[in-house]
Amino acid sequence: MGRKDTTEKSRVPEWVKALLITLLIIIGILGIVIVLLLHKWQRATYLTADMFQASEPAGISVHKINELDEAPEKTQTKKYQEDVTITYNGKKYRYNDNLINILVMGIDDYGLKGDKDTDANPYQADTIVLGTVDAVKKTVSFMSIPRDTVASIKVLDLNDEVATVKKGPIAIQHSFGTQGERTNEAVVDAVSNLLYSVPINRYVSVDITAIPDINDSLGGITVDIPEDLTKWNPKMKAGTKDYLLLNKDAVIFVARRDTGIDDSAMGRMKRQVMYLKKLFPAVKARTAENITYPIALYNSEADKVKTNLTIDEMTYLAKLLLDLELSDEDIVSVPGEMKRIEPGEIEDYEYEMGYIVDEDALKQLIVDRFYTPAE
Repeated sequence: MGRKDTTEKSRVPEWVKALLITLLIIIGILGIVIVLLLHKWQRATYLTADMFQASEPAGISVHKINELDEAPEKTQTKKYQEDVTITYNGKKYRYNDNLINILVMGIDDYGLKGDKDTDANPYQADTIVLGTVDAVKKTVSFMSIPRDTVASIKVLDLNDEVATVKKGPIAIQHSFGTQGERTNEAVVDAVSNLLYSVPINRYVSVDITAIPDINDSLGGITVDIPEDLTKWNPKMKAGTKDYLLLNKDAVIFVARRDTGIDDSAMGRMKRQVMYLKKLFPAVKARTAENITYPIALYNSEADKVKTNLTIDEMTYLAKLLLDLELSDEDIVSVPGEMKRIEPGEIEDYEYEMGYIVDEDALKQLIVDRFYTPAE
């Protein structure tokens, strides 16, 4: 009788067993995930920038940069060409094949996301930034393209086929098509054509609704407020120092502008550059603390982020990020000026304002950033 009582007292309840088994399964799954992530991280050591070279780049890059292409949207090439040389100011230059060019787009729906009465895409690429990584020199640079830059726009129909080509602000390129891969590729094409067919290897398209999550995953970003933003938050007064952006304040800082002011888009772009300067080191620091951060962030925001980067490529870039440095001179904008466009001044252009590119300055910038002297 005594032995039976002892056995009954020492018996582990079934619910405890079930809990222990569940915990062991969870720990096992987490262990497998960590091992896989570490494996991919180690694998990134053997990956190179070559895997980013596109087989079908946005545009042909063999024409002379000192000659304007009258119809760059029609000059496509079917195969990426290595060892491409150009002639500029009588000198030959070779494209730097160590570069990885990634176009980052910030997409705003202007409150039309819930409109079920139309199949058209209301989204515009309000933020367009070309990030360039030199995989050999371990450098990174960014080129901001103003949303109102006058460019050749491919008007895509609802089958994502090109219906016509016209002039317009480059931001509207994303508003044609079905919001799928072809829509993003059309923006890549427009930017590449604007930059004299600099090959753009990958793209990342970020919906504006992802900004608070990305911002807050870093504990917020501290900035100075350069202009009055009290229309959206009374606390965001011009001249405020060391303001911690959290949640929707990040959207206000990088996306909001007073459309009643002609050059408000330029003021917003300056804020975006300020934000980028603070965002880059924050992402780098967090990645140094947790090597899985970039991929985990992408997975958590996958429904708001579209990209043609593979997981291997993300892992490679995340590891490369730890060695990259960013200085103020590494962030530039496409040179030009915002101006009022008179009717008929630009054929097929239907807008009152436009950012007119300084072509000579742009050519010099492209040569400096993407080419090296040919020996």
